[in-house]
Amino acid sequence: MVTVDPYFHDTSPDFVGAPAGPASNVSSIMPYYWTSDDTRRAIIASILPIGAGVAGAAYIARDKEIDNVITSARKPHWAIKSRSTHSAIDLMTIAPLGYASYLVYKNGGGFDYTDTTVALSLYGANVGLALVNIPLLKKSNFQCLFYNSLLVSGTAAATAYAFYKIDQNAGLWTIPYALWTAYYAFFGYAAYQLNSPQKDA
Repeated sequence: MVTVDPYFHDTSPDFVGAPAGPASNVSSIMPYYWTSDDTRRAIIASILPIGAGVAGAAYIARDKEIDNVITSARKPHWAIKSRSTHSAIDLMTIAPLGYASYLVYKNGGGFDYTDTTVALSLYGANVGLALVNIPLLKKSNFQCLFYNSLLVSGTAAATAYAFYKIDQNAGLWTIPYALWTAYYAFFGYAAYQLNSPQKDA
């Protein structure tokens, strides 16, 4: 099945040196195609971050060391208390990322274009940094957790901006995740302050 968007306009020049805009004898409306193959690829792209999130949550739930760290650590009074709520928001904000990344890949021209390559590289770096939190949490290293949460939040914001510049819908789908990682950055700072060695001295 092919979906055609009749409102997609091509305003690029037809040849080097030509002014931007449609030629006088050529229609300015170019169809935007979304095929069943695009749907399949978007689903695959969506499965990747969701799968990583589910696997990470399952690992944390089963690991006794991490469970002890989470249970015994001091937490800011304003933090969300329920771990299941944390996990649910994690998955809800992660879920659209794969679809957004495919929109960027498709509408940004793939890796042949620098801005698309940069945007998708930021996205990949963010996913990798987010996974680093698991071993840091297991080691009770709240200082490194805080610093890493800053990197996760920063790359999430940069990803949302880079996505938006290429495809506005992709950028909007990424904003909830960027906001949620900002919450984690504030939480990480508060947890670091509350659980620092000076507090126990």
